[in-house]
Amino acid sequence: MQTEVRQIIDPVLEAIDRELGAGYSAVVYGSAARGEFLDGLSDLNVLLVCDALRSDTLRRLGAGLLALRHRGQPFPLLFERPEWDRVADVFPIEVADMQLAHEIVRGSDPVTGIRVQPEDLRRCLEQELRGKLLRLRQVFAVHAAEPSALGDVAVNTVSSIATLLRVALKLHGGVDSGDTPACLARAGATLGVDSQVVVELWARRRRPDQTCSPEVFERYLSAVATAVRVMDQFTPGGET
Repeated sequence: MQTEVRQIIDPVLEAIDRELGAGYSAVVYGSAARGEFLDGLSDLNVLLVCDALRSDTLRRLGAGLLALRHRGQPFPLLFERPEWDRVADVFPIEVADMQLAHEIVRGSDPVTGIRVQPEDLRRCLEQELRGKLLRLRQVFAVHAAEPSALGDVAVNTVSSIATLLRVALKLHGGVDSGDTPACLARAGATLGVDSQVVVELWARRRRPDQTCSPEVFERYLSAVATAVRVMDQFTPGGET
C-alpha cells in the first residue's frame, strides 16, 4: 500500500480498533488498492463491515471517522455483516469495483465471495452513465467556449467515468489489468468506446493546467454516449 494511503488510514484504523477490537473487517478499494492514489486528488475509498452498528457504537466511531474528513476524504461505507451479505443487488457497481481491486486491512475478506448479478450491474451502469451524460451535455451547452470550465468538469468526472468503464469491462467478461490506462484501452476495444480521450483526461488530473478544448470535450461526450448505448443494449450473455 502506498505511503500516502497508510499515513491517512492507519490512525483511523487504530482509533476504530480501540472501539471495536476484532469485531470488524476493513477494506481499501479504488485507486488506493490499485496503487494510483494521489493525495489531494483521489478519494480514499474504505469499506467497514462490522458485527453490529448500534447507535452507541456509531457514536464511539465518530472521532476516528472525522479524521478522514479532516484530510479531505469521504467517510467509509458502514455495514453490518448480515446486511452486507444482501447488498450486491443495490450497490452492484461498488461491489464489482471492490472485487476488481481491494486490500484487506483488518479482519476477514467480505468482498470476494459476493455474487453480483449481471442484470443488476447492467442496469446500474446504464443509470450512472446516463446521469453523467446528462450532466456533461448541460455543461457543454453552457460552457462550450470556456476551456477552463470544461477542464474543471472533465477532470472532476473522469475518475468516475473510468470506474464505470472498468466495471463495464468486467460485465463483458474482460480482464482488468489493474493499471487504469491499460484497463481503459481494453474497455475501449471491448465496448467500442473512444476510451483514449478518457485516458488523456485521466492523466491531466496531475497537471496544473487542467483546461479542456471544446473538441476534446466533444470526444468525451461522445465516448460516454457510446457507453450508454452499449449498456442499454447489453444482454446477460454478453451480446449487444
